[in-house]
Amino acid sequence: MELIKIDYLQIGVAASTLLTVSNLSINSGQKIGLIGNNGAGKTTLMRILAQEKLTDMFTIKGEITRNCNFAYVPQLLDAGDKSGGQREKLVLREAIAKLKNMPNGLLLLDEPTSNLDIEEQQWLIKLLSKSRIACLIISHDQNFLNSVCDSVWYIQNKEIKNFSGTYEEFCCFRQDEQKRAETRYEQKKKHIEQLKKSYNQYVNKARTFSHNKKGLSSSDWRSKSLGKQKAANNVIRASKSLANRINKEKGELKKPQVYHAITLKNGNSAITDLSISSKSKALRLEKQPVNAYGQKLFTIEQQVNLDYMAKVVLTGQNGVGKSVFLEKIKNKQLAGFYNPKIKIGYFNQNIMTSQTDESLFDSLFATSMFDHSSTMQVLGDLHLRQYGEHKISDLSGGQLVCFNLAKIITGQYNLLLLDEPTNFLDIASINALAEFVIAYPFAMILVSHDQAFIKQLKVKKWQIKNGRLITSAAQKKKPASSNNNELELLKFKLDRLMLDSQASIAQIKQVKEQIQKLQ
Repeated sequence: MELIKIDYLQIGVAASTLLTVSNLSINSGQKIGLIGNNGAGKTTLMRILAQEKLTDMFTIKGEITRNCNFAYVPQLLDAGDKSGGQREKLVLREAIAKLKNMPNGLLLLDEPTSNLDIEEQQWLIKLLSKSRIACLIISHDQNFLNSVCDSVWYIQNKEIKNFSGTYEEFCCFRQDEQKRAETRYEQKKKHIEQLKKSYNQYVNKARTFSHNKKGLSSSDWRSKSLGKQKAANNVIRASKSLANRINKEKGELKKPQVYHAITLKNGNSAITDLSISSKSKALRLEKQPVNAYGQKLFTIEQQVNLDYMAKVVLTGQNGVGKSVFLEKIKNKQLAGFYNPKIKIGYFNQNIMTSQTDESLFDSLFATSMFDHSSTMQVLGDLHLRQYGEHKISDLSGGQLVCFNLAKIITGQYNLLLLDEPTNFLDIASINALAEFVIAYPFAMILVSHDQAFIKQLKVKKWQIKNGRLITSAAQKKKPASSNNNELELLKFKLDRLMLDSQASIAQIKQVKEQIQKLQ
């Protein structure tokens, strides 16, 4: 059953075209991922499909044929007294329940995983995969897209195009498309060079017709050359035709956009000044509890060391204390050793740069430790380059978050603490950030739930689980076989206690806590 049919739709904003949609449809049971750069019009299109009212700055031409009952879950939810993840799960459950028994149900989801931790993401993937409800999903989470979607709508040159297949297949298709475009470009360049060579030959030949022959008067040469005049005219016409053809083909020659990974030049004086001896640690934390809001969040059970060039990803469920941990390191509130040369840069989406009348370029270049080209590439990767001359006070909320990230990662720091840096980024920016992290010359601790992003980094992983900070070193120190044996014995003991009518609640609780620590 065809739930949505768009023959033609044009969305305009501020007297210019934002997005054009032609010959697209959504059918029963289909799971479609909608992807594109930030600001390309994804959310605007979804709001139109959800029949939400837009401001007067938007114009809409065309019609949408609807044959569906839909539920729309926007990206920015009012969490109220719940955490972002809790609120997201509640709204998603309600939306799916609303459409559960409707054969023509359509779920419209805008960045549904942005507030979910890894376990909650797996919950949503299973829920949507089992459901027969059709979905249109805006997402930058590549693991989620590949796990759920069977089709991809992608925005290219202000148009939406359809690809039938998984997100992984789509990525292979785009890579092949890029290679074909590069091959066509090189072939066309060679063809133009051949045309130029032919043109030069014609020009040189035409010159021979105009030169007076040695030993002949002008009148004698002209009388003997009347038969050749026609040939000369043909050569001149051919050369002009070639010149026009060359100009036309040069005008059509467009070099395909090629992304070059950012190169951080360690020769910069600012980078050299921030270097720490390879024999020194950037950070060493002692065994201690980590407390906040009057309660213990988790315990650092083993000494934690961070080398001066090490990168670490910190994971854990929402609410276990990841952000608190970063803030305490930033404020040097945890007991341990902080290298005297440490300069800490901290990115938190809730901490905005002061909104001044200073331009984006002036503010960023005043603090960047990288050269001009590297700094400009960071701006390009975060889609901020075109706003370089804008005042910081004129940036939108999402642009401010990206600017704050750019300010931190290019700043004169040698330990970066990044709390969910990918949440407001599109797929292209996330991939660029991953390459930046890999090339970054100093230490870094990132909090992230983006599994594809984490997989790209290939760095050490720390995890907060069952009230403990688990580092790679800590995991290695506990033999797996010993843990498994102890775990099985405790589970057996718990089963016996549950069957024993004389067992106390305190005994059962104690064994459960021991099991949790070993899992």
